[in-house]
Amino acid sequence: MKKTLKKIFNIIVDIMVVLILIVSILVVMLSLTSESSGVAHIFGYAPLSVQSNSMEPIIEVNDVIISKVSEDFSTKYEVGDVVTFPIEIDGVNTYNTHRIVEVFEDEGITYYRTQGDNEKTNPTPDEELQTSYTIVAKWTGTRIPAIGGFLSFIRTQLGFFLCVLFPMILFFIYEAIRVVINLIEYNKEKAAEEAAEAVANSELTEEQKQRAIAEYLAQQNIKLESEPTVQTPAEGDSPEAEQ
Repeated sequence: MKKTLKKIFNIIVDIMVVLILIVSILVVMLSLTSESSGVAHIFGYAPLSVQSNSMEPIIEVNDVIISKVSEDFSTKYEVGDVVTFPIEIDGVNTYNTHRIVEVFEDEGITYYRTQGDNEKTNPTPDEELQTSYTIVAKWTGTRIPAIGGFLSFIRTQLGFFLCVLFPMILFFIYEAIRVVINLIEYNKEKAAEEAAEAVANSELTEEQKQRAIAEYLAQQNIKLESEPTVQTPAEGDSPEAEQ
């Protein structure tokens, strides 16, 4: 039972380590692609965390939406497409995701007017028009609810340390302890086997063999059921006659 629980625990730890490694790889990839293209993406698809309710009820706060990154400035968009574009809020550069509600051309340039779906927070279209040069991604329709906060947190230095680095440090400590324990157990088993082999190959009296075997079984945490033994006189000796 103890060995089974230990095996299950080791499997759980291994699974957690694999998940942590996957998350850390994704975070690193997102960071690298963000530096190169401006928006974090993996193989051309960007997981974007929604921080406002401007697109409710279709897209809610803390949702993660998967958008196709566009690096082709000749891409044409249509009314109804949900697109992401950079904006500045209180001096901070970020991204906004709204729906295209109008498409028109002026002097050969195609402009896109956008607006949030939430009529309470966005009763009118956005003042700033967008073009294929400012639109960075188009929503694929895939939405993952309730993990946007975690995704935003894990991209911070504190979040990356707590969710990735710290668990990895604990795992390496655990693995080091497990290696030491396994090494100690291996050395004990090896010593016990060598002792048993030495007993089998040595010329000892029956009593000495019984004592050595008892010590060997004790090392293996096996209780030896003691049985009474009949001690015979040594060869060449004769019992004294009763006087």
